[in-house]
Amino acid sequence: MKSSLALETDADASLDEASPVPGSSGVRTYGFPQVSRLSLTDGQAALLVSAVLFVVGAWPLALTEVPPYQDLPNHFATTTVIENLGAYPEYAFNGFFKTNAALFTWLLVVGKLTGMNMAARLFALMVVGLNALVIPRFVLDLTQSRTRMIVASLFAWPMAHNWFVSMGMLDFALAVPLSLALLLFVNRQRTAPSAKNVLAIIGLGVATWYAHVFPLLAVHFLIAFEALTKRTWKDRIANLRAMVVPLLPTTALAVLSFVRHLEDAVAPITTATISTKLIAPWELAYNLWAEWFWGYSNLSLSSMVPCLLLAAFAIPRLRSLEPKPAFFSPWALGALALLFCFVPYKMTNWFHVNSRFIPFLWIGLLLYVPARLPRPVVALLGVSALLYTAGMGIDYVRLDRERAEFTAGIDAVPEGAKLMPLMFKHKGVSANTRNLLHMWGYYVVEKKTSAPLLFAHSRSFPLTYADPLPPARFNHLVLEPFAPEAGSPATVCRSAARFDDCDTLFAATWKRFYDEATPRYDHLLLWDAPPEAAAAVPAQYERTFARGRLAIYARRDAKH
Repeated sequence: MKSSLALETDADASLDEASPVPGSSGVRTYGFPQVSRLSLTDGQAALLVSAVLFVVGAWPLALTEVPPYQDLPNHFATTTVIENLGAYPEYAFNGFFKTNAALFTWLLVVGKLTGMNMAARLFALMVVGLNALVIPRFVLDLTQSRTRMIVASLFAWPMAHNWFVSMGMLDFALAVPLSLALLLFVNRQRTAPSAKNVLAIIGLGVATWYAHVFPLLAVHFLIAFEALTKRTWKDRIANLRAMVVPLLPTTALAVLSFVRHLEDAVAPITTATISTKLIAPWELAYNLWAEWFWGYSNLSLSSMVPCLLLAAFAIPRLRSLEPKPAFFSPWALGALALLFCFVPYKMTNWFHVNSRFIPFLWIGLLLYVPARLPRPVVALLGVSALLYTAGMGIDYVRLDRERAEFTAGIDAVPEGAKLMPLMFKHKGVSANTRNLLHMWGYYVVEKKTSAPLLFAHSRSFPLTYADPLPPARFNHLVLEPFAPEAGSPATVCRSAARFDDCDTLFAATWKRFYDEATPRYDHLLLWDAPPEAAAAVPAQYERTFARGRLAIYARRDAKH
């Protein structure tokens, strides 16, 4: 490793003279030579960059008691059910040795020491911290250029607290940096084999699998493409052997998880629970930004700046840059782009499937940034980062206020109540996540209420439905969209592709629902219900709490 940034800056400046920076004609470029005065080593420079990325992404966590992530309350409810499994005979526990298990294991173990809210904040800090730590180091190791690492960090600030974090898909968000670290050790093992590298590959592979299997599958895909870039079959086979052999234990785990998912038939076989969904080209383009860079609301719209500029500066260099970065050749990036375009958004009972290729596309493009940027571009990226991080802080506070509004009715619900949440609106403050969708989970945590909307339709989750399965109407995947689609006569007709007699259809829809729900559930939670839906609540229920958009009803024969 070079001992100072001065050496790196000069080298990178000469390397990039042959590759003009887009839009830099007649504009002074910024190669960060002034940082060389600090005489930082490679590792110190990477840590400094990581610290800045971490602060930009993590400081809002100090503003709230609970991170405002979409899926997190559902995970809280899952943890509560596991801890009180005897009170929830409708669910079966799938055990700890499985993929997609890091978060609930953490909440169960660390939560006993710190409380569940603090455990969630610590896990979130770990996820943001690992992204901030690994991404700069990944660029540094695969480009062998500290200056390009620093330039890449100007585009990477939304990647530490990315969309998967905002969604509460924390297992996947953790697996991404773990998979990048795994690729680095695979690369080192290929060039300088050692027992230390093998142990690191096994350890990181198992950790990645335990967090989420999808990034581990992406690692295997990228390794296969890397081997194909070699000129002769002898070199291809030799490289593949060097990279794959240490991965074999985790390869077996990945294959096992994939096969088990394909065999998964826990959810009732209906078009509502098992289906395939492709999305339109303009949605794909939108998701490339919104499902990686964007935060919650328009307050973080400045994340468009690094998204568009990274594409503008990196894509033209895909062909010209030599040598090509390991694992992310133009062919590999092209293959990832094709998978993103043609793999369904929803497949079997997995959601956001093609979106999981997005992190690897953008992180791959970070490897192609130039060593210099025009000064106005640097200034624009810096201002955008400040606007973004300030906006995220404001959104954290606004989202926490919404949580307080939703949970205001907890004291009106008795311990162990059979509570049916009817969520008519899934979005509130956040435009980019459905942050209200799982807020009912706080009632499960505080009052051990029933949990009909719990993630339980696949063995990839900690809990699944026990035998006998619930009626299809009360399967989570069927129940979740029911209230928004049946909120008014107009929405009922729209969902049924009907254009007449909507009032009759609306009344019949809710009568069928309550005929089945009333014997099962002694309490109702209505969030942001349209007047027609509130009026459809049967006379057997009495409203016991109302504030703002929240209403709680108790069945008259079950009032405490």
